[in-house]
Amino acid sequence: MIVYRKKFLGIVEYWNNEKPDAPAVDLIRCFQQPHPIEGMICREFFTILLDINRDDEEIFGGIKRDTRYEIRRATSKDGLSCDYFDGMDSEAFQRFCDYYDEFANQKAQPKLNRAWLSLLAESGALTLSRVNDASEERETLVWHAYHRSNVRATLLYSASLFREHDDSARRNMIGRANRFLHWQDILRFKAAGVSVYDFGGWYEGTTNRERLSINHFKEEFGGEIVKNYICERAITIKAKLFLRLRRLLLGNAI
Repeated sequence: MIVYRKKFLGIVEYWNNEKPDAPAVDLIRCFQQPHPIEGMICREFFTILLDINRDDEEIFGGIKRDTRYEIRRATSKDGLSCDYFDGMDSEAFQRFCDYYDEFANQKAQPKLNRAWLSLLAESGALTLSRVNDASEERETLVWHAYHRSNVRATLLYSASLFREHDDSARRNMIGRANRFLHWQDILRFKAAGVSVYDFGGWYEGTTNRERLSINHFKEEFGGEIVKNYICERAITIKAKLFLRLRRLLLGNAI
């Protein structure tokens, strides 16, 4: 779990199989719940879960044929290499955050909440990975960040700077690098005893083309689209007022 303050609220977060207790906070949040929790406000959240507690060949065989080809090509011809970091590696943490913020700027999206991510790192739940090209400088092509528990690895962030390249060959290689990194991450988590690879969300709508494209990318790896829940319990009056106001203004958004 992690505990932090957001504006005027003290918040505690629990993930998947962690059991919530009652610390001195205003609001309790439980992510990745397979079922609604009695006595909590629960909202649906869709994601893709991949069972990686199987033979490598079986997992790879469940990936779409064209994606398997891209991964093999990245392995044999592109000369890519991967690095992995514990979230407590301060240099890697800083590099990832800077890279992601540049990626977010290109997409006109908010920067990372570094304070929240630092708490996740301090709890031992953050894992970072990146893939580099074969140049002498080993330019980073893609970063991934995960929440990792004993049984489940959840993709939190994926970032690449392909938009700064006009060369279609380079952009295509970055696409292969991203698929290659996902595959290498799957193998690494499997070797560490993790049994579920979570792609970190699946858009259930039909109108947002960019999010539908991300859905298509994630679906290339197989897995099952599942409904999980984000459950919250307000402990104090100000937290109850906050949840009520947020629902009026933002619907199901956190």
